[in-house]
Amino acid sequence: MTQPSHTNLSTLPLSKAQQRMLEALARRRFFKLIGGGSFTETEKIAHLAKSYAMAGVDCIDLAPDFDVLSTVETVLSALPQPHPVLMVSLPLDPDPHFRKIELAEADCIRCGLCLPVCPTEALTLPEALEISQSLCYGCGRCVPMCPTDALSLLPFQVENQVHNALSHPLVEAVEIHSQYVDPFMLDAFFQRWHLLLQNKLIALCFRVDTIPAEQIIRFYQTAQAHSRLPVLLQIDGAPMSGNDDPEASRPALDAAVHTAELFEASSLPIPIITISGGINRHTAQWLQQERYQFIAGVGMGTVARKAIWSLSEPEAIQVATDLMSGFKAR
Repeated sequence: MTQPSHTNLSTLPLSKAQQRMLEALARRRFFKLIGGGSFTETEKIAHLAKSYAMAGVDCIDLAPDFDVLSTVETVLSALPQPHPVLMVSLPLDPDPHFRKIELAEADCIRCGLCLPVCPTEALTLPEALEISQSLCYGCGRCVPMCPTDALSLLPFQVENQVHNALSHPLVEAVEIHSQYVDPFMLDAFFQRWHLLLQNKLIALCFRVDTIPAEQIIRFYQTAQAHSRLPVLLQIDGAPMSGNDDPEASRPALDAAVHTAELFEASSLPIPIITISGGINRHTAQWLQQERYQFIAGVGMGTVARKAIWSLSEPEAIQVATDLMSGFKAR
């Protein structure tokens, strides 16, 4: 498979952090910490951001939340350079990365079956079931455990936060999540926010699934037409799956291959492609295979967060460093 071509970085209007990020992508050693599009627990985010920044992460992807961004700004300002690129995730349409759990209290029987499956301990049962909305990032693991259908998922509204997020001086990248991969919706998004998207790196995150090839290509070309910088594709496999199964990243890996083949079949250059969803330690071994050599890096969420969730700072930095090492050694 033809390797993606990379633009001469010296000709682009890049910050030092953006340049380092694109260099990591060009070397196919890119690693992004996914904080979660609807995860807003600032104490946890501060710990995650500091630990992974100290470990040398290339990018930190955050919810478009003022308190989250302010917290991470404070954390990074106290750390030595270089700093990772800060990215915010935004939904183009109803997307599973942007939702929160809701409880119908009258239907809850306080059985506790939902507690063990929550990866962030957002659910507690001192007397009645309580939900910490800031800890919840909408993975949905608890919903099928409920015998009375008391739990459901509702969209996490970010519309009123988009302007502040895109205006934040430290935000240098934006990831646009889409379920429908609609080029017209994407064009409207750029038309609305074009002044605030200038000089920001743009990533498009979606699942290939049954989306027609020509629609995927037009979706990418729409974004690239609006951006002076290279547009990234983050191909999603099994979103928020969060386990150590060696096969967990196969959906993302194979979807990335499929996407690259779509561009090749149309005689178009392969974009910069990264993967997310089901990413764990084993993914680094998969990426050594020739079939996946074109993949520029990964975004890791649940596994990366849980790995250092309860560790002290020195331990967390070491674990984060070890977790990324397989991806940085390609």
